[in-house]
Amino acid sequence: MAKTIKIFLVDGEPNGLKTAELSNWVGQAIVIPRKKLKDIKDRQDCNKPAIYFLVGKEDEEDLLTTAYIGEAENLWNRLTTHDNSKDFWRTAIAFVSKDNNLTKAHVKFLESRCIEIARRVERCNLENGVKSKLPSLSESDMAEMEEFLDNLRLLLTAVGYPILQEITLKENNEKTDPLFLCKGKGAEATGRIINDGFVVYKGSTATTQLSSTYTERNPKNIEKLILNGVIEKQKNDTLYVFIKDHIFNSPSAASNVILGNLTNGWKQWKTKEGQTLEDIYKK
Repeated sequence: MAKTIKIFLVDGEPNGLKTAELSNWVGQAIVIPRKKLKDIKDRQDCNKPAIYFLVGKEDEEDLLTTAYIGEAENLWNRLTTHDNSKDFWRTAIAFVSKDNNLTKAHVKFLESRCIEIARRVERCNLENGVKSKLPSLSESDMAEMEEFLDNLRLLLTAVGYPILQEITLKENNEKTDPLFLCKGKGAEATGRIINDGFVVYKGSTATTQLSSTYTERNPKNIEKLILNGVIEKQKNDTLYVFIKDHIFNSPSAASNVILGNLTNGWKQWKTKEGQTLEDIYKK
């Protein structure tokens, strides 16, 4: 069922303080740029129990967003603590209840589940250390919080942070969502176009033979993939292997890495029948 998202620009700035809501849901998202912390001190919705995400990058060379997931009895108080103790984050995205029904136990449950999901989907560099334990909730409360979590994940992605979004499985239905292959220089990769880019699946290989045009255009790209634990060299040193699924910004960014050259991914990625991405999605 389609859901309506309402976004309110609190200060009139598209990248400023804003709130977001889903139709027929008691939850509310608050997107808080770090420099706007002082502006939320007296807001009622920022002095409630909340589940929150601190997002940013430790280093501009990082391929993935860095995130910390936490819970608070009072959101404002907790964020001011993080302002003094954590340097990496630039934005906080918090979720509260408009009807004030979230308790300490509820937000601790949501925190634990969000950390579990974030670790599984690996869409961010997670700053959380010790595994969070699920608090004891009644069966009805657990069901209510799982529904809250579903809407939270949807709204978190909608405001630009898909850190809890599952990556489409390689074994997905190929009739509606075809799998593509990219081959060359001994490398062979499988991937699929998704809403936020192009995913190359774990076990795919990429050449280590990089053209000068590629290295001139992307001098640190391979290095970043290695440092972020995406690829590693095979024993024969002629191929890299993907040790986890990875989302590239575009099909061409993916095929460039696989083939070690500047390529047109819309033509390089083909189904097993030989149809290109361009054939299926653009013609």
